[in-house]
Amino acid sequence: MLSRSAFLRHGILAAALGILVSGAASAHAMLHSSDPPDGATLDASPRTLNLAFSEECRVTALRLLDEGGREQEVRREGGRAASSRVTATLAGPLRPGAYRLEWRALGSDGHVMSGAVRFAVTAAR
Repeated sequence: MLSRSAFLRHGILAAALGILVSGAASAHAMLHSSDPPDGATLDASPRTLNLAFSEECRVTALRLLDEGGREQEVRREGGRAASSRVTATLAGPLRPGAYRLEWRALGSDGHVMSGAVRFAVTAAR
C-alpha cells in the first residue's frame, strides 16, 4: 500500500506527464531549415530560396527585402498548396548586401506562424 505522500507524488507525476504528452501531440509546424541558412554569407547570389517546415502548412506570404527595405521580386514555385517545403525563384541576381526573407504560414491546426531568414551576398554573379 502506498503512503498518502507517495500517492500524491505519483499523482502529480502522472498529471505532469499527461500535460507534456498532450503538449507534444498538439505541437505547431515550425521552420525546420532554410537555404540559404539563417545568418549565411554567400559569395554569389542564390538562384532559389528554400524553406522546409516540420510539417505541411500553407505559406500565405513570402517576400524578400533588401537592407533598405525594398522588396525584391521572387516567384513562388508550386502555388499556395499546403506543403512542408517552399521554393521561390529570384527574378535576377541579387546585388551585394543584406537580405531578409519574410514568411507567414498557416498550419493545418489553424495556427498562424511567421518568421524571417537573414542572409548576405558579398558579390553578384
